[in-house]
Amino acid sequence: MIEPAAALTDVHAGADAGWIAALAFTQRKESWVAASGDSFYKIFRGSDDPARDWRDPVCMEKASREYADMQLLQRVDERACAPLRLDHACIVYPRLSGPDLRATLLRRGFGGPDRAAALRDAVSLLARLHAGAHAIAHYPLKDYLVDGFLNPDADVLRRIDASRRTLCIEGFEVRNFRYDGRRRAWVFFDPQQVSRGVPENDLARFIVSLLMVSWGKGGSPKIWRYFDIRDLVFTYERAASRPTDPVLLNHFLHETIAMRRHFAEKALRALHGVSRLLGRPYLTAYFLQLEKWAESHEV
Repeated sequence: MIEPAAALTDVHAGADAGWIAALAFTQRKESWVAASGDSFYKIFRGSDDPARDWRDPVCMEKASREYADMQLLQRVDERACAPLRLDHACIVYPRLSGPDLRATLLRRGFGGPDRAAALRDAVSLLARLHAGAHAIAHYPLKDYLVDGFLNPDADVLRRIDASRRTLCIEGFEVRNFRYDGRRRAWVFFDPQQVSRGVPENDLARFIVSLLMVSWGKGGSPKIWRYFDIRDLVFTYERAASRPTDPVLLNHFLHETIAMRRHFAEKALRALHGVSRLLGRPYLTAYFLQLEKWAESHEV
């Protein structure tokens, strides 16, 4: 059994947050990020001031949890990005030199063989993380009746109950991979919420993140189709040395689309004026494509 990592507090353990002002932090939705030298800094965000968030107990708790999660995942497989240290609500990671996988997939000239190899590497990593961490009992058990966005039928519930439990890594999506030039490999970061769930849940979430590579402000109104779902499922099964359950995978494809639509609708309701007016047909057309794709590509 792999034990949870202890969180460490490093060089800036005192109350002085003056070092934060020396870094050019960029505000993101849930964090502040900065890079300097060979290090990448991430402070969990709860306000409009990174120095204040650095000391905030809620932000510190989130940082401590991610720090422990990523240390654990890196012990399972080196393709998970190991944090260097934890300082209050700031996690310091090694600075990965390459581009994000999402941006790379959207780039012209990133050809079919390279694209397929990158995606196979990602799902193979997922299989290894599942195989190496299935016995970790200190993570909460995911309740699919309470935490889901679709009501599973009796057959799906029976299959979930009979399924093995692995780490369910909600951040295992295309946008959370970056290329590391030193290792010449795609490296995973940002696990978000981690629990114990069924492996098909993570695989479906990764596949839907591929379909939605173009989603977002200024993005294409068409879903991204340049991958072979059967090849990814086969690659995962070969790396995991066990089959997936097609009924569960199909359920979680539809469930993940429902989840993404729920949050997209929530974000749309927060917009005003022309943005909201233009966003409605974009959202409706995009998710109609997703639903049709899932129906026509059931495993």
